[in-house]
Amino acid sequence: MRLIAKTLLGAEQLLANELQELGATEIATERRAVTCTADKETLYRICYTSRIAMRVMVKIAEFAAENEDEVYEEVKKIGWHELIGKGKSLYIDHVSFSSKMSESGYIAEKVADGIIDEMMNAEGRQPRFASDGPDIMLNVHATDERVTVSMDAVGAPLSYRGYRDETIDAATNEVLSAILVDLSGWTPKQALVDPMCGAGTICIEAAMKAKHIPAAKYRRYAFGFESFSDFDAELWNKVREEADSKISNIRLNIVGSDVDTDATDLAKTTTLEMKLTQEIRISRKSIKEQQRMTQEGVIVTCPPSTEEETRHGLVDFYKEMTYHLSHNFPDYDVWIYSPAKDAMDEIDFTEEKTIEVHDGVLKLYPF
Repeated sequence: MRLIAKTLLGAEQLLANELQELGATEIATERRAVTCTADKETLYRICYTSRIAMRVMVKIAEFAAENEDEVYEEVKKIGWHELIGKGKSLYIDHVSFSSKMSESGYIAEKVADGIIDEMMNAEGRQPRFASDGPDIMLNVHATDERVTVSMDAVGAPLSYRGYRDETIDAATNEVLSAILVDLSGWTPKQALVDPMCGAGTICIEAAMKAKHIPAAKYRRYAFGFESFSDFDAELWNKVREEADSKISNIRLNIVGSDVDTDATDLAKTTTLEMKLTQEIRISRKSIKEQQRMTQEGVIVTCPPSTEEETRHGLVDFYKEMTYHLSHNFPDYDVWIYSPAKDAMDEIDFTEEKTIEVHDGVLKLYPF
């Protein structure tokens, strides 16, 4: 089967490398996505263990269409009665960048008509459509050149790891945090410090990567593929058991701190529930108070990105932040990510490397 794995801008090659390690073949990168070929076992493994993918779609059909009627005719050729099991609900997610078919809502209607007619002709039954909590999400993507129809194998995005109930406002989600850790080049033999850790997401994602804990180990949502008509429960259990058997007891030196008591309390609770308190140490400290514990290491952090989050203005905060980091962490590689690109440009130090990621920039300062 052909898959479309979606990710954040700037992480396409990371995802391509990850998919290859997980067994995918015929890999090609696109903007915010990677396409590949995989069998059912590899699909399950990608959904359970990928840290970089946001969504994984199974391509059902791809065709050229000049108008909505042609879309209907092509969709009606697909064997939907074999793809959608009895009693399963369906939702059509659609987007159109086609100048020929500008109203994406009408495209969705014609796709629905094609599915209904095919299933009625084949088995005399109609699909059940639902916008709230559907079993299967169908994605229709139209451009001037082609229309792609895919089934969402994930359901709730893979950034919903499930390892905590509470959330706080933050600049990074779980997938972005995993991407930042990968881009930093951090290895488990090094210390990793996040001096503005918030709820500890970067620290947690680093520990999960190092210990080979599957990204979806704590997920509380069913995957979309579990509602596919060809779902193999025995194979799914096998994939999970094999992935879980690779979890290691490697010793790690990961430290997170923040001035926000609510955030650090949440980080401590999460690491306690995940049994990661030996690997991750969380404390309430300011940047001024945080000191290195090893001769060398890596800092990966996401500072405040709006004026409202700082007392004396964003630019002044960024200058003070880098001053303290340069004095408190000499010989560390310091990776700072922020959507506040203008403020990042005002930092007094010269970056060695800049990477555009998602809606911000990741910069390396070799202090």
